[in-house]
Amino acid sequence: MIGGTGRMSGGTRRIWLVARREWNQRVRTTAFRVSTILSVAVVVALIMVPEMYGGGANPIRTIGLVGASSPQLPEVLTAAGDRLELTVKTREFGDGDAARIALRDDEVTVILIDQRELVWKAEADEQLGTTITSAIGFLERQAAIDELGLTAAEADRLLQPPELASSSLDPATEEETARADLGRVGVVLLFLMIAFYGGFVLVGVVEEKSSRVVEVLLSRVRPAELLAGKVLGIGLVGLAQFAIVVGAALAALSVSDNTVIPETASGTLGWVVFWFVLGFAFYSVLYAAAGALVSRQEETQSLVFPMTAVQLVAYVLAFAASESPGSAAAVLGSLFPPTAPMVMIVRIAHGGVPLWQIAAAVAIMGVTVAVLVRLAARIYAGGVLRFGARVPLREAWRGAEV
Repeated sequence: MIGGTGRMSGGTRRIWLVARREWNQRVRTTAFRVSTILSVAVVVALIMVPEMYGGGANPIRTIGLVGASSPQLPEVLTAAGDRLELTVKTREFGDGDAARIALRDDEVTVILIDQRELVWKAEADEQLGTTITSAIGFLERQAAIDELGLTAAEADRLLQPPELASSSLDPATEEETARADLGRVGVVLLFLMIAFYGGFVLVGVVEEKSSRVVEVLLSRVRPAELLAGKVLGIGLVGLAQFAIVVGAALAALSVSDNTVIPETASGTLGWVVFWFVLGFAFYSVLYAAAGALVSRQEETQSLVFPMTAVQLVAYVLAFAASESPGSAAAVLGSLFPPTAPMVMIVRIAHGGVPLWQIAAAVAIMGVTVAVLVRLAARIYAGGVLRFGARVPLREAWRGAEV
């Protein structure tokens, strides 16, 4: 028993030594620093740029008026824009040439000539076009009413649009919408981080194998310990970068008036971190086993594609689950290990997931990862010291030390 404990502690120590080696190698690289800075910059920009340019509101649309038009047109255009939540302004021009110069210089959004023709710089803004058409239609109806000699009350009844009652069976509150958005952001982060750092595991294994560094490492540690340490070390690097990006996003959100932060944000982000750990563990051992089967970087693409395809399926299923988190497909997807990390995040963000389903998903994922670690360790041991041509999976399995 004492000897067994000693071996266990020694094995754990060797795993941590490998993990520390991976941490030091990755964190000190220029690639890690640049990718972290770029990730933070992109996340902050996505949050703050709309705030800087109007807090997410529609930009001002300026309509250039040329030729004959009703004196009431500017006022009616502004009112029509307000109904569609557009900020509309007008600017009069003495001739079409001056108006076209202003249009090319982006000083106006569109030119309205004689209340009959619209001139756009490139693509038409359908919403603004609808606004202008509505305003001109109103003025033409008003002119027809004046010709008919109707009273003001009769004209109001004729021009007043019908008021339709509107209701929803399950109205979404601002809080619920913010939760759904946060869940989708979590899915995107999970997908990118798992794919990125899973690829690091694969590339790291192939690099060590092609340079024969793995022979030196395996003279001191067992293949399973090297595999576990590599996955642990790179996983900690990914977790650290993830924490930095999330921290930057939260800081940007805290000073932004454009986004509602749901009350469950901290809990949801905690679950995102938790499922990143499980998802990374699941996929990274597969990446490591795949890397042990090849000796050149050029051969990795054929191995990466199947795993990337599975992750894409999980990604698409997660966004489908965001529309119907209680559907059978969403529930099954949150329990099936390859898709569970992303789908469960969306369902948890929405709220209302039964505790037993979360517990079942975690248990299934944990058991699956444990089994995969044992299987991948055997494949890794049987293939990592075989150089040259690609190692068939069956030969790697048989060549491992039992």
